[in-house]
Amino acid sequence: MLSAILLIILGIVEFLRVPIFSILGFVFAVLTLFMEISFLTKCCATSPSFNNFVQKLSGSHIRAGVYLVFAIIMWLSLIQRLNVLVIPALTLTFTAIFYATGYFKGQERTSTSMLSGAAVFESKV
Repeated sequence: MLSAILLIILGIVEFLRVPIFSILGFVFAVLTLFMEISFLTKCCATSPSFNNFVQKLSGSHIRAGVYLVFAIIMWLSLIQRLNVLVIPALTLTFTAIFYATGYFKGQERTSTSMLSGAAVFESKV
């Protein structure tokens, strides 16, 4: 969730300097919100194909890959010049690492009521 918030806020801040990456950040933020808060697919007017797409992103290994792709694209924004989009790039990288770690440790995602369905990992004992 922190990544989505940072992508929105810092995308606004850097919009005039790196507009392409700011727009991509907005898209990533929306996708992140829909992936992490499953309640949004029920309360927002979305198409069935979008809901199916978000549903396919439910596995930890898939989410790790998605967050890694988002992070790589945000890291590419630093090629032009150093900007504050390095912060969401870091959080996206850490999120990808955490999802990958959870996957490789065999931890299953469970829901939390705080974010109506965001992932919390439980260890298989």
